[in-house]
Amino acid sequence: MRFFITESQRKQRGGSCYFEFQRGQKDTNRKSVCWREDSLLLHMDIVDEIALYKIVPDFQYYGETIIDKEKWSIIQNNVKEQGSKAIEVIDELKSWVEENFKEYDYFVIVGI
Repeated sequence: MRFFITESQRKQRGGSCYFEFQRGQKDTNRKSVCWREDSLLLHMDIVDEIALYKIVPDFQYYGETIIDKEKWSIIQNNVKEQGSKAIEVIDELKSWVEENFKEYDYFVIVGI
């Protein structure tokens, strides 16, 4: 992957300036736990560069943003206005999102 890294890669590199894309959970009383092994991580510099807050509805830079299928559709439409790098980042995320939606109704972006 070009933009996203895994949790094991983050551990090797060190650092915590990443936004974590976590799979949804079946338990509605989920506990907020960071650095899950099946998460994807996007560095804060990339988030800022592509202006993710303009792409993702109700984006919480320092909190959690829940993305369901409706919001994912909005993201895919909004990204077109943010330029080629933003499109590349969202395109890289697509297969992970599609796999997630096979099992869960949402995913979560955990802010820094």
